[in-house]
Amino acid sequence: MSTPLSLADDSARAAPIPEESSRFRPDIQGLRGLAVTLVILQHANVAHFTGGFIGVDVFFVISGFVITQSLLAFGPGRLASHLSTFYGRRIRRIVPAATLALLGTVIAAYVALRHNFPPLLLGDVRWASLFAENFRLTSTSANYFIPGITPSLVTQFWSLAVEEQYYLIYPLIFLTTMSLASERFRPVALRLLLAIGIVASAWWSWHATALAPISSYYSPLTRFWELALGGFVALTPSSWRCRSRLVALVVSVLAVIVLAGAVLQLNNFSVYPGVLAWWPCAAAAALLWSGERAATGGPYSWLACRPARYVGDISYSLYLWHYVWLILPLYLSSTAPSAGSRFLDVAGAGACAVASYHLIENPLRRSPRLRRDKVATFALLVICVAASWDATLVVARLLGSH
Repeated sequence: MSTPLSLADDSARAAPIPEESSRFRPDIQGLRGLAVTLVILQHANVAHFTGGFIGVDVFFVISGFVITQSLLAFGPGRLASHLSTFYGRRIRRIVPAATLALLGTVIAAYVALRHNFPPLLLGDVRWASLFAENFRLTSTSANYFIPGITPSLVTQFWSLAVEEQYYLIYPLIFLTTMSLASERFRPVALRLLLAIGIVASAWWSWHATALAPISSYYSPLTRFWELALGGFVALTPSSWRCRSRLVALVVSVLAVIVLAGAVLQLNNFSVYPGVLAWWPCAAAAALLWSGERAATGGPYSWLACRPARYVGDISYSLYLWHYVWLILPLYLSSTAPSAGSRFLDVAGAGACAVASYHLIENPLRRSPRLRRDKVATFALLVICVAASWDATLVVARLLGSH
């Protein structure tokens, strides 16, 4: 099962929530770093990390938490303006780095494989560029947990697709609810909205996973509750928040233990997501709920340390690039890669992620021109999608000429 890490969010510097001011949460960045590390270790087939795919669930919870806080900052009214601002941020944050990874994957596959080029890859890339790879994998019955079957080189894009499908609908419903509800009842209305979403989606996840495991794994309907759970944590009132540092510390330690148990016990044969997804999601929600209060010692200190935070900073690009580095060698050889080659693959993915983060992701996300000009931002989206499709057409013609 693949991750992730959207795994991508605007920033851990979430906007203030109504009841009290928020501050930068370095532990959230560290939690992102932990999530992507678990995913990479699982995809690299490192022993004892068979459940590393739960990193994507951790990403979903974090995404729901951060994005909900950012939506709260908009306030009621001006729905069209708020939505265009929100979607503009998502485009700048997500699309350029994703497009670069797709182009790099197509080029690398063509150069390395030529006559053994995967026949479905070009179609996969087109669907991934539209953030619909989860539907593509469902339609092709792609289960990359089956031993002996090499998965698509862009399989990891399924989780990005789920996130973007969520963000296509969620802000509209959330901001509309904010506008329609009176100031007095607005917090209750928003919590009720998310609670209903959690119950409905979690029930469907439990019901559908047993009947159709492949489609359920990739379905937005079975995953939306995970993002909504993070959003619900963001909406918790002050009276629900932990006031004792000792209690917060105990909760965070227990949450880390639960995450470790999920990584060690879950595997490719687990019936997932279903009920089992509550295992990592509840732990991630507990870390988000307790982390700000447990500001010193324990998991907070581990997650907030500078190395963990930097891995969290580049986690989106690292998630985008790690898969082609780890999976492409499987197309080139029938023998299992050595530990040394796996280390070099991860190092290569890390180098690509660092370059993407500093040269593409951050400059475009923070571009003053794109922030001011919404038309230019949406033109960027069209250009990026067109670039991905053009690349597949060029490679298809090159393959046909051999």
